[in-house]
Amino acid sequence: MLINGDLVRIPQGTIIIDSAIQFKDNVPLSVAKKPQVGIVIETKNDDEGLVKVLFEDQMFFVDKRVVQLVGG
Repeated sequence: MLINGDLVRIPQGTIIIDSAIQFKDNVPLSVAKKPQVGIVIETKNDDEGLVKVLFEDQMFFVDKRVVQLVGG
């Protein structure tokens, strides 16, 4: 289980969603081109299964099933 402040690894090929999404518009999806290390900013206990992660000086939503806890 992830909590706010956890250091996580985001594997290459993970689909990431820009956190500044407007659901009226198209959802800006991208794919991680290389493995990343980030910090969990926000976790939610809902059906979406997404966590907000800070990496590359930006915040993204990532599927919590693919992120890996570092040093756990």
